[in-house]
Amino acid sequence: MELDAYRITWIVAGLIVVIGWLIASFAPPSPRRVVVEWLATSAMYAAILAIFVHLTVRAHASGWVFAAWALGFLCAMFACGLLVSAWKMLAALGGEKKGDGSATH
Repeated sequence: MELDAYRITWIVAGLIVVIGWLIASFAPPSPRRVVVEWLATSAMYAAILAIFVHLTVRAHASGWVFAAWALGFLCAMFACGLLVSAWKMLAALGGEKKGDGSATH
């Protein structure tokens, strides 16, 4: 099995999501748990984005213009979600009130 950048990103992000969700599920409420929640959320968006970028590249290479545009739009949406969740994680890591909102509620 050949591991390209998409698969490596998907596998690593998937592991971070699973480990983060397990930690968030069993840890008591704390600022550290909020950071872990946002980290897992960011990893989830990174995994989904890697899947859709791969599909967009394949659609473009196959000449499916409409599919490439539609998947590209989804890539943009998930990239925005990744940026927001990464921003919230950094805010929670810095101890700001902007990051206090839980990623799981």
